[in-house]
Amino acid sequence: MRYFELQPLRIPSGWTVKYNNFSEYDLQTHGAEYAYELNEDLLQLEYCNVLIDLGWYPSMNINGRYVMYFVNTNNKNPFDTPIDVFESKSKEEIILKLEYWISEGHYQQYICQGNNLQK
Repeated sequence: MRYFELQPLRIPSGWTVKYNNFSEYDLQTHGAEYAYELNEDLLQLEYCNVLIDLGWYPSMNINGRYVMYFVNTNNKNPFDTPIDVFESKSKEEIILKLEYWISEGHYQQYICQGNNLQK
């Protein structure tokens, strides 16, 4: 069993890391042998009423993909009505989108605004 370090990310202050299992493993680079690194609970970040949740679906399946949700936690069943969802097999695309979503220019319009958040 090989150990992979956590994926370096540029997370601005104010965000809380709820959990982080998002490693440097990349299916394209490291191959299917280490697919155990791909699971549904990779990363969860929170800022006020905004939550970003990243996972690999289906878990440990090399034919799967990353799925990342941007949700308003003030909404009832926030994952049923996400603000945005992004899917990709590319780790690079996921990192770019994640870092965009957590940038002040993107999330500022969504945080701490009650239940009326719109995309």
